[in-house]
Amino acid sequence: MTFKTNLINIVLVDTIHPGNIGSVARAIKTMGLKRLSLVNPRVFPSGDANALAGNATDILENATLYSSIQDAIKNSTFVYATSARDRSIQWPILNAEQASTEIVEQANSEKEISIIFGKEDRGLTNDELELANKLIEIPANPEYPVLNIAMSVQLILYEIFKASSNVRPREWRDYPEVNSEQLQRLIKHFIDTAIEIDVIDPENPKKIISRIKRMFTRLQPDEMEASFMRGFLSGIKKKLK
Repeated sequence: MTFKTNLINIVLVDTIHPGNIGSVARAIKTMGLKRLSLVNPRVFPSGDANALAGNATDILENATLYSSIQDAIKNSTFVYATSARDRSIQWPILNAEQASTEIVEQANSEKEISIIFGKEDRGLTNDELELANKLIEIPANPEYPVLNIAMSVQLILYEIFKASSNVRPREWRDYPEVNSEQLQRLIKHFIDTAIEIDVIDPENPKKIISRIKRMFTRLQPDEMEASFMRGFLSGIKKKLK
């Protein structure tokens, strides 16, 4: 693989069965990647995880544990989440092939990427999905569109593996994009300011807050743009005093 595989971070959230963690580790190594982040797994480390990892136990040994998704993805410039749920507020959606092309371009441009997978029985909540820039869907039989975590990881990483030898990155930005932690601070600053100037009613926000989050994650501002926006918001607050 021509891109830096250590820049792609596979994040499993609230995994119930440790065997699934082992199967994911095997999928990660099979596709030439290295990084596994675990957010509040029910059982880990585990003999079941080791057994299903096969010869990929080194992925398990080097896995990083986190208490929140925010901590697991905070250094990532681009965040993708996998979802099969219908949302009242639509989010940018790609299939695995489309996402893989973007991900390889981003990794070749020295950007860190996180791909989030939810708990086996419910996936990711809407709040968790809103931490992502885009969602990845895997088309499947509508009568039984059920993939376990390891299957989903394998399919997406296979597409990344295929795309890695063909894509030539073209970087057009003059400043680096904000990472996830910086983006979430900007979104909070904007929403807090909007509430303070009575643009948003905190008692009846309807869907506007989700739309604001979607707007900022879709725009993917760079560090200069985010700095200007936060300065602009701070200037508004000073005028209110």
